[in-house]
Amino acid sequence: MRLASGAEALAARVVTQDGVHGFGFSLDLEPAVARDMAGWDAYAKSRGAPLWRMLARRTSPRVPVERDEEPALKPDWEVARRAMAEPRHRVLRVDPFAWGSLEMVQTIAAAAAEFGMPLALLAPNAHPWEIAWCAALAGAGDRVILRRDPPAPFVESSEEPGIGVSWTLEPGFARIAWLDASVLRA
Repeated sequence: MRLASGAEALAARVVTQDGVHGFGFSLDLEPAVARDMAGWDAYAKSRGAPLWRMLARRTSPRVPVERDEEPALKPDWEVARRAMAEPRHRVLRVDPFAWGSLEMVQTIAAAAAEFGMPLALLAPNAHPWEIAWCAALAGAGDRVILRRDPPAPFVESSEEPGIGVSWTLEPGFARIAWLDASVLRA
């Protein structure tokens, strides 16, 4: 889909057997990221809970957002493991879109917690959808980082069931002609 900025995004939809629709996106046009996100959106919606509450890593919907120019870790488990073990890192900078799945980010978060190290989750394009996804994944003490000045010092995660992305921020999303899932079963 075309974003209001003129950039492109890949949007994905997952429909559960119970008919719950989940949505995901990738601004890097990476289908695995969009599908993973859509699956988690559908799962949280089917449970009637916001994803950030289901992950149980924090109790407040508020997550700090700040500018940070330091590089994020390469999406490589050995690099991440070494970064956690080295005392020179106060914060582990992770681009959840580069790692490809919520499970990988949760694994990194659990390991970082063992080292007493908070995460800084990078929204690489500073798009509101990216910021919301990073906030959904953030735990207590974590923050969302941008490569430019943030629009506000905090982001409030949605209390609505799902991943907390406001799809209506992009007019093109409402114009997507999704394929009817029943056609695929025929």
